[in-house]
Parts: sequence; C-alpha cells; structure tokens
Amino acid sequence: MRRVASGEMHGPEVFASSGESAQPICFDGLAGMYHAAHGDTAVLLLSPWGFEELCSRMTYRLLGERFAALGYPCLRFDLPGTGHSTLASAEISDENSWRTAVCKAYDHLCTLSQAQRVIVVGQGLGGLLAAHLAQQRPVAGLVFLAPATQGRGHLREIAAWTAMTKGEFKVSSTDGPPGGFMSAGFVLSAATVNEIRQLQPLGSLPAVVQRVLLATRPDNAADARLLEELSANGLVVETTVFADHADYVSSPIFGSIPTDTLDKVANWVTQRFPVLTGRQAPVTVGQAVAHLDGDGYDENFFRFGPSDMFFGAFTRPTSGQKTKTAVLILNAGADHSVGWGRYSVDLARDLARQGFSSMRIDQAGIGETPLWPGQQQPVMYSLRANDDVACAIGWMEAEAGIEQVVLLGRCSGGYPAFLSAVSDRRVVASVMINVRKLHWEPDEDILKAIRDPVEPVDTYRQNLRSARQFKRIINGELKVSTVLRKLSRTLVEIAAKKLAPLFGNRSRHTRISRIVRARLQSLTARHVPVALIYSEGDPGLRDLQEWAGRDLAKLAAYPNVAVHVIGGADHNLSPVSVRSDVTNVIAQFLRGKLSPSN
Repeated sequence: MRRVASGEMHGPEVFASSGESAQPICFDGLAGMYHAAHGDTAVLLLSPWGFEELCSRMTYRLLGERFAALGYPCLRFDLPGTGHSTLASAEISDENSWRTAVCKAYDHLCTLSQAQRVIVVGQGLGGLLAAHLAQQRPVAGLVFLAPATQGRGHLREIAAWTAMTKGEFKVSSTDGPPGGFMSAGFVLSAATVNEIRQLQPLGSLPAVVQRVLLATRPDNAADARLLEELSANGLVVETTVFADHADYVSSPIFGSIPTDTLDKVANWVTQRFPVLTGRQAPVTVGQAVAHLDGDGYDENFFRFGPSDMFFGAFTRPTSGQKTKTAVLILNAGADHSVGWGRYSVDLARDLARQGFSSMRIDQAGIGETPLWPGQQQPVMYSLRANDDVACAIGWMEAEAGIEQVVLLGRCSGGYPAFLSAVSDRRVVASVMINVRKLHWEPDEDILKAIRDPVEPVDTYRQNLRSARQFKRIINGELKVSTVLRKLSRTLVEIAAKKLAPLFGNRSRHTRISRIVRARLQSLTARHVPVALIYSEGDPGLRDLQEWAGRDLAKLAAYPNVAVHVIGGADHNLSPVSVRSDVTNVIAQFLRGKLSPSN
C-alpha cells in the first residue's frame, strides 16, 4: 500500500477541448453520449443524481470532450428513470436496475471502443456505483469526485438539503411515491431507494483496481475517513482537493465549472494510464440518430444546426397519424434539456401519449450544446436564442415534416418563446411559464436581476411582522442596510412607474410597456394563441401586473392571450401535483387551439 500526494502529479496543462461534439447513442433503454477516440483506454463517466446532476451536465460534457481530445474514448449515460433514458422515475420496480445499467454501459463502451482497459469516474452517487462496477468488471482505475460514501447516508444528506430548501421549492423528501424519495422535483421509486441503501459503503472497496484518484472536499471528515479506509484495504490512493466543489454544485445558473479539479483529473489519467493511439479502433457509433421506444412514445436523439452544434430530442406518438404540428420545448435558465425535476422529458412523453409531437433542445451554451462562435455567458434572455429556435424549427421542417410549431418555455425559455413567436410565422402558438419579463433592456444585468429581484412593498410589510426575520436581524444574519437598500430600490421603481406618464418615451417603464404591447398586438393580429402560466406570487406575474394592472385588465385588448395561475407552485414547478396541473393546462391549451392530427 502506498499513498501518493497530489503534488507528485506534475506536467504541462493537458486539459483542452477537442471542439468535437459527442454523438447521442441509445442501448438497452438507456440514453447516452459517446465521445469517440482512437486510444486503447476508455473512460466511463457515472453521474450524480438529481439537483447535483443538473449542475454537472455541462462539466461532464467538457470532461468527455477533453478525454476524447487526449485519445480516450468516453461514454456518458443516464441511469434508468433519469435524464433521457426510458422508464418513469417513480415506476422503477427492479432493485438492481441501476447496478445492472452501469454494467451494461461498461459492456457497451467496450464494444464501441474496443478498448483494452477502462477508467471509471464517479461523482456523488456515481462514486458508489463506480465502486460496485469495479467489483463486477475489470476496471484499471477509479476517479472519485466528492463521492457519496454510503447510500443511506447520502440519502439523509439530500433529505436534509431538501428540508432546508422547502421554503423555496415547496417539496419534502417524503413527497415522492410511497416508500420513495423526492428532492428539488426529482423522484426516486421505492425500489431505487432500496437499491441505493443496499450499495456497499465506499470504504469497503477491496483492492480490485490498480489506482484510485480521490478528489476530496475541503475539511470534509467523511472524505478523510474514506482515504484512510481505502488505503487500509490495500488500494493505491492519490488525492487532490476539490476546492471549488461547493460552488460547482450550488446552482445550474450561478455555479462554476470546476476547471482546476478537471485539469487534475485529466493530468492524472494521462500520466497513470498513458493512451496508445494509432490503432484502427471504431471511432463512430454508426448511426446519426439514436432511438428509444417508450411507453406510448418514440424518441430520437441527434445533433443538428451549423457544425451539428445543437443537441435535440424529438418525441412523437407511437401510434396514429403523423402530426404536422410540434411543440418546441426550450431550456429554463441553465437547466439542460432534461429539465428541472426531469419535467421537460416527462412533459414531452405525456404529450406524445395524448397525440402531440415535441422537440426539446439544449440551446447554445447550455447542457450538450456549445456557445455560438464569439458568444459569451450568460446566455439567458439573449436575443441570440432566437437563432437557436430558428435552427430547431428548420430541423423539424426538413427532417420531421413539421409545418407548424408551438413554442414552450419556462423562465428564461419563455422569452424566446415570446420573441420568436412574434418574428417567425411558422410559430402558431406560444406557451410561457413563469417568464420573468416580457422585455429586457439591453443594459440590464440579468444575473443580478435574477439573484436579487426587486420585491413588492407587501413583502417588506410581511417581513416587518415576521418574528423569524426580526431574529435574523438581531443575530446579524440579515443586515439592516441590506433591507434598506432593497426597500429603496422598490420605492424607486414605484416612483418611476407613477411618474412615467410625465416623461413619455424618456421613461423606461413607458418604453417597455409600449414594446410589450406592440409584440402582443402583432400576435393578436396573426391570431396566435398565447398561454401565460404563472406560479402564484411568481416575480414574472408581478412584472406582468406592472403594466397590465393588478387585475390584468389591460390584457382584455388581446383576446388571444390567456393567463393561468397555479396555486402551491414554486418557480421551478417542483411538486409533482403542480407539474400535473401545468401539464393539464398545456394539453387543454393545445387541444383547444390545435388538433393532434394537424
């Protein structure tokens, strides 16, 4: 047994993207992305679960691209009932489903790459599955990225985080199916919960691999114990500090790409397992389109657009007449095309069962899709998103025979669903869910507006009566200066609105109101139905009321516009019952305005 410090891992910077996109693949009901390369050593990436996976998708894509650039074929995939793979999350009944899936993914990677050895990388819950796989298949090396050390303990940690965020997301860990689990809208069945609990503690892993790299969280006692346990088992364990882990998994929007840690991982793999290149191994998957057959739906995964930069999934009913109208589901915030709580996937498949086709995409700079040349983050509410929409509609016209498109987007996805409906006559309806604003000024700081929104005066009145908020001020958790600063911003906004008629076009409020009215008038003139769906109390609803009136009376001028307010909902639509209500509103809207056979 020998423990190696990360300081021994020297060498030049090798972490550079190939610029080549991964190819969608499907096998055994699982959806994945394959990064082809000629090397004799392949890498299998095992993802974390739930909110952590939502934060990590782009990082895993970049890691896969860079492994391929270094000559290592790489496979990423979604576990059963997660991501784009088949099965409803709540309905999995096999307590070996995930363990079987990682073995199938390993076998498929070996078939695709003809690799002589395999490295497995696991983050969070993926670390426990990586350890299980190493005891079922030959694995040369393991990389643990801030791994879960026990299944039961990991679920307890997620349950604690879910309890802390209940005020924001309105769900408890017990809100899943009977015996199951829920967090941030993501669901586990009772069988999957039992499977996670049955996973062997990571510290019990025997010496079945040549080397292990453990990326530890700063000052994390569990990671320190794991290092001692693995070393005591005879494993050669090398360590590095995952310094930016907390920020990385904090938010899909505000979290960072952990570039430093990924550099260390790539350096470690290239130094400990040098790749032999030049052999004539398969480097393509042989199919341009990956396909899944599901319960009431058929689904294709593909790349499209300039240089195949975009990732897309097209879902259609399994039976009945092919439709000429489809729903285009856009990204919300930085959530990739699976959606918060997997809702984009569930929605697409539910609509297919009701006779409607749909396409979901990763827009530029989100999930599986890189930025446009010269484009920069953040991409939310960017006017360039209209080009993303145009590319997707073009694909549906050319490849799926679609003639008319309904745009659907939540939060920032609602903005191009609105603007593209105005500018593109192929769009016959628009569905916007919790869209933050119907117009953004070019000089607005979007990230600041999202992180620190202007609250209504009523919020401050309620907080003044709140014993909890008073205790926070007394304990120093909430600064009086912060409250006063935010209140002053609210009062300035109110004053600006009151004085707007005096300043005409020089008033920002008047100018924005005129822009929004002009857009709605354009859609009214074309008879384009519009559904505005809001969670009760959502900031987007308050913004709409700023110009349409508290009772939304000014919307009467636009008979094509319908507003729906969903009670008990958070901004992300986390509760299962809320998503069901929203899906029903969308389906009724589509049936009322469009026939599935159109």
